Amino acid sequence: MTKEEIRAVYGVEISSIERFRSNGLVTPRRLEDGSLVYSEADGEMFQRLVLLDIVGVSENDFVELRSKETTLKLLLQRQMWRLEDGCLAKAICKDILEEEGDLKSFDALKYLERLKAYEHEPEKILIYGPNYRNQVFRPWRRYFARGLDASIYALIFNAILGFILHVNLMNEGWLVRIVEAIVAVIIMLLIEPLLLNRFGTTFGKWVFGLRVEKTDGNPLSYKDGLRRTWGMIGKGQGYEVPIYNLVRLYKSYKLCKQKEVQPWDEGVSYTIKDTKGFRVVACILLNVVIVFISSVMLQVQQLPPNRGDITLEQFAENYNYFCKYYDVNDWLYMDQNGQLVDKYTDGVVDRDNMIHISTLRTVFAYDPTEELPNYNYRIENAYLKEVSFVYGVENKEHWTDKEKIQQYLIGMAFGGTDKEVKILFPNTSEVILSKMRYVDNFNFTSGNTRYFCNVEKMGYEGNDFITPLENGQRSYYKMNFSVTKEKEEIN
Repeated sequence: MTKEEIRAVYGVEISSIERFRSNGLVTPRRLEDGSLVYSEADGEMFQRLVLLDIVGVSENDFVELRSKETTLKLLLQRQMWRLEDGCLAKAICKDILEEEGDLKSFDALKYLERLKAYEHEPEKILIYGPNYRNQVFRPWRRYFARGLDASIYALIFNAILGFILHVNLMNEGWLVRIVEAIVAVIIMLLIEPLLLNRFGTTFGKWVFGLRVEKTDGNPLSYKDGLRRTWGMIGKGQGYEVPIYNLVRLYKSYKLCKQKEVQPWDEGVSYTIKDTKGFRVVACILLNVVIVFISSVMLQVQQLPPNRGDITLEQFAENYNYFCKYYDVNDWLYMDQNGQLVDKYTDGVVDRDNMIHISTLRTVFAYDPTEELPNYNYRIENAYLKEVSFVYGVENKEHWTDKEKIQQYLIGMAFGGTDKEVKILFPNTSEVILSKMRYVDNFNFTSGNTRYFCNVEKMGYEGNDFITPLENGQRSYYKMNFSVTKEKEEIN
C-alpha cells in the first residue's frame, strides 16, 4: 500500500506517516523505482503510534522505544505518573497495560474509537497531573543555578586547600584538580540535601526563584534530597567524568527542551517563582563576586602567616610556609633558631642529580660542592630587624639559582611582614619580587622595609649561570643581600 492508501484504510494523516517513517519507527519496503510500499502490519503500527501520540507520549519516548532503551510497559507507567487521575488518556494507558501486549500486538483501533467521543472536548483527553505540571522546563536557568551552586562549593574547597592545607592555589597540578572535582561533589552531597530539607532551595536556585519540594508542598527529607542530588550528579553530570559529562548534559538539555521530567525529578515538585530579568543580572554579579573572592584568596596566600614585628621563630615559620607555597627547598626546613636543617639526615633521598624548577620560575639544582647561604640576623628587643647573607663562589662553575631563591624567600618571609604590604591595588608582593627578579644589584624601599643587593663578579662569563673564563685568571663571585626594617612598625 502507498501512504495515500494507508491514510484511507487506517485513518492516519500523511504528516504522521512521514513523521514516524522518518524517525525509524516504521520501515516500509522500497521498490526498484524508489517508491515506498507499506504492509498491513505497518498500517496497524501507525495506528498504535498515533494513539500513543494522542495520550501524550513524547518524541523522546518514541526515540527510546525505537532504540529499545525502554519498553512499552515502562513508557506507559511513566505516562500514567504524568497524567491527572480521571482523564481519558490515563485510562487508556491503564487499559493497554492490562492487555499485557507489546508495541507490535495491542489493539489500537478500539481506543481510537473511544477517542472519537471526545472530538468536541479535546481538553478532557490529556490532563497533566501536579507531578508533571510542577516542573521547570527552562534548561539554561536550571544550568546556571546549578553552576552558581558548584562555584560556591568549589570556593569552599579552595578555602580549605589554601588556608588549612596551604596548597598553592595558583599552581594546582592535575592531581589536585581531580581531587577538587571529587571533593566538590562530596560537598554538594553533604550540603545540598540539607538545604533542600530546611529551605526547599539552594543558593543558586534561590537566585533564580526555583524551589524543590514534595508534590504535597512539604519539604524533601534529607534522604530524598540525597537521592535526588546523587541522581543529578550521575544522570545529569555524568559523575563529572570528562566527555561523558558533556554527553549527559546534552541529553538532559534535550529532555528539558522537550518538556520531559528529568529522572532525578520524578516524584518531586520543581517550581519557579518568576522569570524576571533581575535574576539573570544577580547571577552574573554573584559570579563576579565569586571570581573576585577567588582572586583575593590567591593574593592572601602570598602574605606570610606572621606579620608586623616578628620574632626569629616566627620568621622561621614564615620561611617554611613560603618554601611549601613556592615548592622550593624540598629537603630543607628552617628550625626555630633560623638555621636550615636537612629533613633527610638518614640519607634516604639521593640528591646527586636533583634539579627542580620552582613556581618562582627559578632552577634549584642540588650541587653538593656548593653550600647554602648562612643567614645573619639582627634582633632588637626580641624582634627581628634585619636578615642578611653573603654568598660567594670562587674558581668554579656556578649553575644554580639557590641564592636568588633565598632572596625571594627572605623578601616574602620577612619583607612581607611589613604592614604596608597590600594584596590588591597594587599587589605589593609581586611588585617587590619583580624588582628583585631580573637584576643583580638593587637598593629600594617599600613601606618600612629596605631591600638591598650588591653583586661583585670577576673572571666569569654568563649571567644567571656562570662559568670561569678560560684565561687562567682568578674567578670570583660574591652576593651581599639584606632586608632591613628601616623604622618601627606601628601596631
